[in-house]
Amino acid sequence: MAERIALRGILVASLVLLLLLSAGCTGTGTGQPGTVTPTTPPAPETTLPDGGTTPEEPVTTPTEVESVVEVLIRDFSFAPATLTVSAGTTVIWTNEDSVPHQVASDPHPAHTGLPGLLSEPIPPGESYRFTFTQAGTYGYHCELHPSMTGTITVEE
Repeated sequence: MAERIALRGILVASLVLLLLLSAGCTGTGTGQPGTVTPTTPPAPETTLPDGGTTPEEPVTTPTEVESVVEVLIRDFSFAPATLTVSAGTTVIWTNEDSVPHQVASDPHPAHTGLPGLLSEPIPPGESYRFTFTQAGTYGYHCELHPSMTGTITVEE
């Protein structure tokens, strides 16, 4: 029994010693061993005409953000049915009905008002997108349900 108590004492002392040693190895960010202090390289400098220098800043070019407008297809109608957008705008038709619909340019059935504006049938929950690039007023309809109509006016 005395051996067990002695063995437990040695085990506890060993654990305490290990904890103290491991605590001393981590450091606290003050330059002690075990710490890493990240450094940021200085920005490059440009020499000015007067001999001074200034840090170079990255040159950024503005990018165009795509303009997107959504038309919902629900209850056998387009919402909104009339829309005005800028040239370059993408219109997304999202079918929220329980049956397929098909977006097509007027006139029905020729679709010559805006060549290219003719989707495949759009299943429920799916979408069709078209980017309007030229100014004008464009009528469209559902090829499967021609009484569904809409108009998009595109401005420069």
